Amino acid sequence: MTDNVEVLIIGGGVGGLTLAQWLTGLGRSWCIVEREAYLGGPLAHSQYVLKWIPGWPAVSGRDYMAAIVAGIDTAHCELSCELMQIESDEIEQAWRCQLSNGRAMRAKKLVFACGAAPVSPFAQSERVIVGPGLQKIAHLQTGHRVLVLGGGDNAAEHALILQEMGCSVVMLVRSQLRASAVLAQQLRAAQIDLRVHGDALPLSVSASGVELFGESYDYAAVYYGYQPSTSITAFPVLYGPDQQISRDVFILGDMSCPSYPNILLTQGQAAVVAKQIDHALSGC
Repeated sequence: MTDNVEVLIIGGGVGGLTLAQWLTGLGRSWCIVEREAYLGGPLAHSQYVLKWIPGWPAVSGRDYMAAIVAGIDTAHCELSCELMQIESDEIEQAWRCQLSNGRAMRAKKLVFACGAAPVSPFAQSERVIVGPGLQKIAHLQTGHRVLVLGGGDNAAEHALILQEMGCSVVMLVRSQLRASAVLAQQLRAAQIDLRVHGDALPLSVSASGVELFGESYDYAAVYYGYQPSTSITAFPVLYGPDQQISRDVFILGDMSCPSYPNILLTQGQAAVVAKQIDHALSGC
């Protein structure tokens, strides 16, 4: 048995969910395939307060995603599931897709919204925290010495939060501080110990802590940005002889490698993709 759907969405984060909401409003059928057991992506469990979301002052990522999930029909979502195989159906002008849960689907359009993963040259462990999120640092306590690696907004914000928690913070940037002017000013006002390095870091990790340049820390927290998902490259059938992606396949959110990724941009892209798909399916 093969189920037919107009749009198969791979990824149930903010991009995929926003797209599903738009497609519903446009009267289009869709299905979300999400490898995790829940919808919402990295924000689903984040207590971190999002900034500059119009109409949502001081909303956490968790609450923001919960509101978005409440606006879609989750009966059309396959959780704890992955896209395993794709074949081109030339007769039906569609994609035949096999899911890891055994379900087979035929879709007119495919949308990859698989997000991104934090970048780190050091493996995540009990003493090495990788990527932003208040839930990841919630167990740290007053007096802990924390090495914050990174010079962007995430690194700056978490360094400030850790200091407010009573931790002793050393912030190490690779070349120069890249955080916004506002955060840079806050770092100076808080007298965060800011250091610069230009070489590879000989970080030593043990069960009791980490060591770098002869100094010991209880934890290291790495905020080196994100690596967009390359999941689409696992399916060569989606590419033409010129190595261009099929016009029936769309990439959304962090996978599109925007210069300044943010939630609002991803949601805006989702709206545009939904309109493009509706236009194409209408035969206009």
